[in-house]
Amino acid sequence: MTTTRERPVTDRTGLLTDRYELTMLDSWVRDGSAENAAVFEVFARRLPEGRRYGVLAGLGRLLPLVESFTYDADEVAWLQEQGVIGEQTASYLRKFRFRGDIDAYPEGDLYFPGSPVLTVRGTLGECVVLETLVLSVLNHDTAIASAAARMVTAAEGRPLIEMGGRRTHEQAAVATARAAYLAGFASTSNLAAGRRYGIPTVGTAAHAFTLAHESEEAAFRSQVEALGVGTTLLVDTYDTAEGIRTAVRVAGTGLGAVRIDSGDLADEAARARALLDELGATSTRIVATSDLDEFVITALADAPIDGYGVGTRVATGSGHPTASMVYKLVAVSDTVDGPLRPVSKKSKDKVSLGGHKTAWREYDAAGLLVRESFTVPGDPAPAGARPVQVPVMRGGAIVHRPGIEEVRAFTAAALRSLPAEALSVAAGAPYLTVTHAPTEEESTMSTPTRALIVVDVQNDFVEGGSLGVTGGRDVATRISEHLATHAGDYAVIAASRDWHHAPVDGETNSGHFAAPGEEPDYVSTWPVHCVSDGPGSDYAPELVTDAVTHHVRKGQGVPAYSAFEGVTDDGSALADVLRAAGVTDVEISGIATDYCVRATALDARREGFAVRLLDGLHAGVAPETSEAAVREMAEAGVEV
Repeated sequence: MTTTRERPVTDRTGLLTDRYELTMLDSWVRDGSAENAAVFEVFARRLPEGRRYGVLAGLGRLLPLVESFTYDADEVAWLQEQGVIGEQTASYLRKFRFRGDIDAYPEGDLYFPGSPVLTVRGTLGECVVLETLVLSVLNHDTAIASAAARMVTAAEGRPLIEMGGRRTHEQAAVATARAAYLAGFASTSNLAAGRRYGIPTVGTAAHAFTLAHESEEAAFRSQVEALGVGTTLLVDTYDTAEGIRTAVRVAGTGLGAVRIDSGDLADEAARARALLDELGATSTRIVATSDLDEFVITALADAPIDGYGVGTRVATGSGHPTASMVYKLVAVSDTVDGPLRPVSKKSKDKVSLGGHKTAWREYDAAGLLVRESFTVPGDPAPAGARPVQVPVMRGGAIVHRPGIEEVRAFTAAALRSLPAEALSVAAGAPYLTVTHAPTEEESTMSTPTRALIVVDVQNDFVEGGSLGVTGGRDVATRISEHLATHAGDYAVIAASRDWHHAPVDGETNSGHFAAPGEEPDYVSTWPVHCVSDGPGSDYAPELVTDAVTHHVRKGQGVPAYSAFEGVTDDGSALADVLRAAGVTDVEISGIATDYCVRATALDARREGFAVRLLDGLHAGVAPETSEAAVREMAEAGVEV
């Protein structure tokens, strides 16, 4: 039987790539195009569902790996043996090292859909082989940092310990600790990360330590003798209350902390705090661990917990969806000395925009980030905007080496540039979507970029209708007055209408109407309303629709609430209509605040638009549900 000999790990990183990178290179070396100029960019088309921002991490790890991206004679020979490359490419790789330039967003900076977080310039050959390595590092570390930043926000100033090393690859554990620390975690349990990056390390004992002693008291005495009374004692091996009493008896009221790793953490912490105070250990802190993430930490906000230990859900995929960054060719020359031409991918759902991009950000007077855009060669810089990228490699040499504490402080400052609603851990649309900055000519044109959506101002939804809303006719009148003076402010004015199938032969519009003989529950089933071409589906007479540019019908045979679920008269989706008109900002009005207005506003945010709910131009079914809907919209980034 033939066995494959394992080869030792080396400091070179050239084989940390996919085979197809080198088969492409081999073809380009053969035809001479490997030396043509090229530009590649790293970006994410979208954020993970429900995320409002991402935190870029891994740059400090990546750059030294790029410097080490070389091949020795044995590696080149192996590539030839495997049929990956021919002799010409073998000669190319024997003397290969990256000699190009890299610009990037500073590590710890925020990113959004479309942000060009890293730009690689050089020859086509030297740029293409870096793809796998670049994405491997940035996707991993960015996913960790983005999740960790949300946990830091949820902790509201209470320290977090990264302790996920046992849940991932041994080297990934070191990278995880680094990324979490950059995002604001206070310390790590991983000693390799502590030594390599200077991260504070913490840790005392596990349950096995207690179990290995003849009693809990003996275990606590041994730990206190070794580490002092300031240590943290794990008190839930047997009975938490008794463990706390034993801990205070052994260490005294100056005990540093107790750790709770099981049970209902909120209840356990409350009981632990009360007992510690009763025993006089009022300064003893409570540390909670056990499958924590940003959602659990948020739920524990009112519990008397002084710090958290987070493992699995910061170190593995259960705590952070992938960053989904891609590495794409955006410009290439056709000859060694030829000019760059933009190139882009056009396949459905994976469209990219060609040309080397320069990213810019704009901030308001309070220092909050309000816009991110990009320019391509030939565009003027947006007035008042700051460039985002910085040089990080020149001629293949690292020129950007911030220390870990500098990156950590930068990350904290970047997060402070987001408004409170964007920092919420509740699911929402991305706070920003990066767009092409208007040229000077475009910025002086008067074409508006706003749209107005008038939601369901119909006879059946105003007073006297089958689902009439109090104040509906008044809202219709005020929307008409608004249009009389502001119609010219909008590129698109869309009015939506429910347009349901008639209840013939028991038809319920796919369950939207209560079945014959049954009472509606007013949650998912409703009285018959807004039947297509019936009087209830008509616009309320108080609504003047002369300025409406697009009429949207929704709920044709299916339940539907959001105007984005409908289509215009020519069958177009509302989102497509808005984008085709260059709309970036959407204003919402109509009926009802707590149902269709809410759904439309939330969908507009999910589609990437800036959204504003117009005060006084909407009416709801009930005050309580309307107030809750407004809060939900605000948390999703809707200006209310």
